[in-house]
Amino acid sequence: MEKYKNVTIKGSTYPDAPYNDEVTITFSKGMKEKYLPAIAAVMKDRPLGFRLLLTVMAMQEGYDYGSKNFRTNNPGNLGNTDNGSTKAYKTLEVGITAQVQEIEKIISNKHAAYPMNKRKIIKPFFSKEIANNPKTYGGRSPYLPGYDFIFTGQLDQFVKIYATGPRTGNNYINRIISYYKNFGIKITPESKLQDIIKLAHL
Repeated sequence: MEKYKNVTIKGSTYPDAPYNDEVTITFSKGMKEKYLPAIAAVMKDRPLGFRLLLTVMAMQEGYDYGSKNFRTNNPGNLGNTDNGSTKAYKTLEVGITAQVQEIEKIISNKHAAYPMNKRKIIKPFFSKEIANNPKTYGGRSPYLPGYDFIFTGQLDQFVKIYATGPRTGNNYINRIISYYKNFGIKITPESKLQDIIKLAHL
């Protein structure tokens, strides 16, 4: 029996996996050679915290030579859906700028999918993407639980809305908080986007 089929979790924490800020972060060749130089140029005057968030998300989204988000210059997989729909940008720099604008839209309460300080209900979902790619997703169930919470900008809430995979695990969040830790910055799953992107110290 599928544990989370048609189940909605109250709150934004997936209960069957621990949070961990000791995850080893390894960048692909594409991240090192293409993404890191590009984001340094695009965000040269922005706080470190903002750059770290977009970078680790691009890594988590699988940005590398030959990947879909590499071919489409869409490192954050913005606008892509579980049914295979894909959004493309003219250049990587434009794609990174779209990442920046996505976060800014969320924290300014101008993004319909992220209703600041209002109830957010994510319905239970059967993921064809996970079902069709069991090796990629570590054999996890394609039956994803739903979530019911008040969206305040918390990192764990944001990730649950942003991507379908993290609804059945905490790997995405763990990589984000571990990456910040590498730079001497402590954040938690409860840290808020509007605070994270302002962090600047090393």
